[in-house]
This record gives sequence, C-alpha cells and structure tokens, in this order.
Amino acid sequence: MNVHHVTLFVGDADRSVRFYRDGLGFAVLMDREYEADWPALFGVASSRVRAVAMGDTDRPELGQIELVTFAEPVPAGPPATAPATGTAMLAFHIDLEAVLPRLRDQGATSVRRITLARGNAIVTVRDPDGVMVELIDVGRPAAS
Repeated sequence: MNVHHVTLFVGDADRSVRFYRDGLGFAVLMDREYEADWPALFGVASSRVRAVAMGDTDRPELGQIELVTFAEPVPAGPPATAPATGTAMLAFHIDLEAVLPRLRDQGATSVRRITLARGNAIVTVRDPDGVMVELIDVGRPAAS
C-alpha cells in the first residue's frame, strides 16, 4: 500500500502553490473547483472547494500534495510552535543548498538546522500556513 496524497487545508491556494512549486519543485497536476456536500464530510460551511494536486509529472502515481481551499474560509489553525499531537510534518529529500533559498523567497519561516553525525544537514521550515516541512539534504555532507 502507498500513500496516494496528503491534503493540506490552506488559506491561500495561490500562495501555497508558489511555495510548493517554486520552492520545492512540485508541478501542478490538477487545479479544479468542486461542488459537493463538503459540510457533511468536513464539517465546514462551504459546499465549494478548490483543490490543487501537486506532484511529479514523470511519476504522478507517487505521493502527491493536495492543497484545498474552501469558498467560505475556515478558521486558521493554532499558531505554529513545536510539534503537537494531531499535527503533521511533510518530509522531503532535496538538495538543501539549492532549495532552501527558494523556500525562503516563497515565505518559509521558523528555519531550524542541525547536522547529523554523518555530516548531512536537516532543516525544518514552516510553510505559509504553518505546516512544518522537513528538508533532508541529499547533497554532499555539510561543511564543518
């Protein structure tokens, strides 16, 4: 069994698309609006959503990120602090030195960095909606 997608409920789909597309390199695979009984499914007021599926165009069957915004806004979640039960973190293997500056340009906040014993860096950032994103460097070991 594989994870098909992870859904992020976002405040501004266009801002989040820029973060994941321009910052991490995801491609937009689908961008549609849907009318359905979302109040019954999600407990929200809106019966209309915009869903943007993002992933790798060469391998769309791999895990995707779906960015969802409701026509009638939902409240923002609690302010981002340390991890808490019921929250999630997205993790990606990336070339840290190439990707981190782009993510900062797209609104990444709360940048934290460590270096593992084997010399590779790991960074966490927060996306524009406060979701924690872990960046695991696949490049050469970090300089001392």
